[in-house]
Amino acid sequence: MKPTKDSLVLYKQTPALVSSAGDKLDILLPGGTTRSVREKDVFPLHPGPVPRFPELEEGAPEGQPEEAWELLQGETPSLQELAELVYGEYTPSSSWLAFKLLNRSPWFRGTPDAVEVVDAETVAVRIKADQLKADAEQRWEDFLRRFRQGDIDREADELYLRDLEMYALGRSKGSRILKAIGKIQSPENAHRVMMAKGVKDPEWNPHPLRLDVPLDIPDYSLGEISGDEERLDLTDTEAFAIDDEGNQDPDDAVAWDGTRFWVHVADVSGLIPAGSDADEAARERASSLYLPERTVPMLPPEAAAELGLGLHETSPALSYAFEIGEDGELNDFSIHLTKVRVTRLTYKQADKRMDEEPFAGMKKITDSFRSRRKTAGAVSISLPEVKIHVDGEREIHITPLPELASREMITEAMLMAGSHAALWCRDKNIPIPFAVQERSDDVVADAVDDAADLPEKHDYVVQFNRRRGMKRSRTTLECSPHAGLGLEAYTRVTSPLRRYPDLIASRQIRSFILGREIEDEESVLTGLAAFESRIGSLIQSERRSNLFWKLQWLKRRPDWSGEAFLVDRRERQGYFLIPEIALETRVALKKDVIPGGRVILKLKEADIAESTVLFVIKEVLD
Repeated sequence: MKPTKDSLVLYKQTPALVSSAGDKLDILLPGGTTRSVREKDVFPLHPGPVPRFPELEEGAPEGQPEEAWELLQGETPSLQELAELVYGEYTPSSSWLAFKLLNRSPWFRGTPDAVEVVDAETVAVRIKADQLKADAEQRWEDFLRRFRQGDIDREADELYLRDLEMYALGRSKGSRILKAIGKIQSPENAHRVMMAKGVKDPEWNPHPLRLDVPLDIPDYSLGEISGDEERLDLTDTEAFAIDDEGNQDPDDAVAWDGTRFWVHVADVSGLIPAGSDADEAARERASSLYLPERTVPMLPPEAAAELGLGLHETSPALSYAFEIGEDGELNDFSIHLTKVRVTRLTYKQADKRMDEEPFAGMKKITDSFRSRRKTAGAVSISLPEVKIHVDGEREIHITPLPELASREMITEAMLMAGSHAALWCRDKNIPIPFAVQERSDDVVADAVDDAADLPEKHDYVVQFNRRRGMKRSRTTLECSPHAGLGLEAYTRVTSPLRRYPDLIASRQIRSFILGREIEDEESVLTGLAAFESRIGSLIQSERRSNLFWKLQWLKRRPDWSGEAFLVDRRERQGYFLIPEIALETRVALKKDVIPGGRVILKLKEADIAESTVLFVIKEVLD
């Protein structure tokens, strides 16, 4: 059949009316669009004449396709024959509807010029599949209706609700539910909808999951420290593991015997040989993860339970010894495998004993070390810090960390151990991860020095700009100065239960002391590279989680207002520090506030999903 004027043709699976026929065909498509096409680009459906473009499916007969299929078994009908048998007539409407039966019904398939009657077995499979699809669509529609009404069963609807969770965690490109309910597609919006509909608890923290950090507790067997290794017995001298209250992995302690100052470190590397399965697992985790609501250790809990200092009557340790002369100067440094006796104290408990011995003696030693660091250009940054803890009842506790003499002493002791261990390894050509940092830009340093002349109330401005001017530290196998700490060399060795680089350094030192083979640079670099690839996500997870719980704390206090300090400004935007909760935030400056000025901020909105908070200036204090 040749297309003629007013005939019905098929063009790209769409019906079209031929308005003129010549060398080319002018066709009219539904909606009024016209095309000029070649004859081979169309397939004739009905010769017409069709006086106007018909509403092909309006008023069309219902048809009996299944009965026609039964009669046509074993035959190969034309499209016209199929139309006549199914609809009882051959019209423009029946020819179009007959075409739609091909590949859109279980009984027929093929093309307009090659109609195929499907065999009974295939028809049964297709009918079942179509029914399953229809049932699934009906269940989806039922779910959407209930979802809009807030009638949700988390367990029964998990298959559908997973769509929102996967998008909220950034593991899919969009959400079918958000599209269906007309919401803008974004992971934050998915999170917001889940909270609004009760799909997730309001305290559901998505950030560690978004960053794909391990949240399961390590569960594998550790070896045993050899009992044949010779250890220096230091149990006659009481050592002290001083930590924040609630610490579960005490891996360092300090002691003073009158001539030697000791920094003891849990001998973790004795349990985890290089290249072992335990080493690979620790490398994969990189560090313990400290979230307000939970702690995920780098090593199995059994490691801390067995080796944590002060958890048993005596403990094996890797100990850093500083021989101090009568003039207070360091005469010698050495490292030993030891057996120690440790008492645990909190910072507050230790702070009350700083005038007693051995604490006063240890403080004098660490103060001297700190003075030398400052002379060497160490940069001291003191900004408010808080500890955030979410208890089993989901109560949020934000506790400011006071500047305690005991905390400063322990910090300096750990820096002493790291500094001298780095120099010791450098001199013995032992490859370890060194922490290095270049000096801040002179322009920034000058600005900080100028700011230091401001009145005392501007101290936050000084500290903020000093921190902003610091260059990032990096970990490398090359031993170079750490300018920020004012140290010729530095490595981290005092937290092997919690950080993989500390474990590497401790293991290298331990092997050298025992005369065993140490890892070569390539092996250490491989472990360091694995650590670097993971640590960024862990740090971001902790930071975002801390902000998440601070916003939750604020949201529970809609009338909150509190003191804040302006530490930076950009035109009409001010950057404020809220010491009470150690929160830094931008606020519109509708009032004049001087740098370092105090204001009272009032909470306007805390958006958990967007991780944003909005404050307004309630009062300018100075």
